[in-house]
Amino acid sequence: MKLNKLVAEISNVRETKGDLNLEISGISYDSRQVLNGHVFIAVRGLVSDGHKYIEAAVQAGAVAIIYDRPQTQVSPGTIAILVEDSRLVLPEIASIFYGHPEENLKLVGITGTNGKTTTNYFVQHLLTDAMLKTGRVGTTGAAMGKVNVDLMHTTPESADLYEILAEFVAHGANAVTLEVSSHALAQNRVDGLNFDVAVYTNLTQDHLDYHGSFEEYLAAKQTLFKGLSKDSVAIVNTDDPFAERIIEVCVAKIVRYGYNAQAEYRILDHSVNRQGVELSLETPTGLRKIQVNTVGKFNYYNFLAAYAAAVELECDLAKVEKSAQTLPAVPGRLEKLINEAPFTVFVDYAHTPDAMETVLQTLAETYTNNRLITVFGCGGDRDKGKRPLMGEIATRLSAQTIITDDNPRMESPSSIIKAIARGCETRDNYKIIEDRSSAVLSALQDAKQGDVIAILGKGHEPYQEIKGQRKPYSDMNIVNQFMEQHGYSA
Repeated sequence: MKLNKLVAEISNVRETKGDLNLEISGISYDSRQVLNGHVFIAVRGLVSDGHKYIEAAVQAGAVAIIYDRPQTQVSPGTIAILVEDSRLVLPEIASIFYGHPEENLKLVGITGTNGKTTTNYFVQHLLTDAMLKTGRVGTTGAAMGKVNVDLMHTTPESADLYEILAEFVAHGANAVTLEVSSHALAQNRVDGLNFDVAVYTNLTQDHLDYHGSFEEYLAAKQTLFKGLSKDSVAIVNTDDPFAERIIEVCVAKIVRYGYNAQAEYRILDHSVNRQGVELSLETPTGLRKIQVNTVGKFNYYNFLAAYAAAVELECDLAKVEKSAQTLPAVPGRLEKLINEAPFTVFVDYAHTPDAMETVLQTLAETYTNNRLITVFGCGGDRDKGKRPLMGEIATRLSAQTIITDDNPRMESPSSIIKAIARGCETRDNYKIIEDRSSAVLSALQDAKQGDVIAILGKGHEPYQEIKGQRKPYSDMNIVNQFMEQHGYSA
């Protein structure tokens, strides 16, 4: 692509220096990813400022720099383009460079504190079976058929996101379902994407370390719905106490789901059978009885949101409802580890008070006469207010709790654990084992026949983040190694 064509299409250009009539080979916002012929966009982030790495980008082969700090010095001979705001320009540049892939896709955005990933998997599954070739982007990565991309964030930076969308389009995609985090909304990562459907799952305490207050956290979520057009559909969990705050900022068609009588997609009842669960639903197409292969009230919400999205996108109803019988297992989301042990082990990503309470209540209701053992920790450099809350929930709903490490990041693991333990001070059914692998092994070694072990917080993650480094670690690997050593492998 010619640089002059790219620059002509972006907004808020203040000044250009140098001859823009040259071919560029790529775009980068990370100087470590720059190759010969790239344009480097200097973006200010939370931890570092891309303007500090302009010289490194030039040395790596960048032929042009886009920046927003007027005082910035750029090496002679390097094309310099000054804009109002580099972060706002980044998604524009990415969309242009990758050929506006978003224009060829039906886009479904999913936001909320809990349930995004499972809903994301369910939507992709239903749409794909209804003949819409659908890509998925979210916490567990980006995937469609043979395309699989590991991601550092739930919602990638805009340049990476547009590259992924372009790859999906190149492989025949006509729809993409995307988890949209509050960080992504606050940092303009999904700017330029016109969502056909946006789903709101719920809002509970999380990420207050970043947003500063619950009201700011809510405001970030509202951004997705403020950006919808009148032709879009907003699918909102009407049972959530903040649902109306989402609806009030939205001009799109509003579709509610849940148990509430106001819901257009309403759960009337559910019954367990040999095939799974039959849901009785009241919908705009009438009363529906749908067989699903998932259990737990929270999963009924996730499925109903996905079902509403598929119906509102005018997918074939018969195909969607048949597809509900084969919903995918979601990595690290109440994932039952298959083995021949006399006890049962679940791994789940629950890392908020609400998610933890939902998971533990679901297990308690499903395994009514079984002892529940919970292993969990809390992440460092994140919302500290939720730590004692999660300690209280775990010890209240479990027969035995083991408090341990999670992703301590730059914090001291022991200080995080002490904060969690403050919520358990009135109980004696817990112990502290700081090393996470030792904590998991302790639960497995102590488990008796019929016990249920819930290992919470990390889910699918294959690492622990310690002192700025991601070190290989997996709860699932620890469990599987134990099962193999004790002759319990399936």
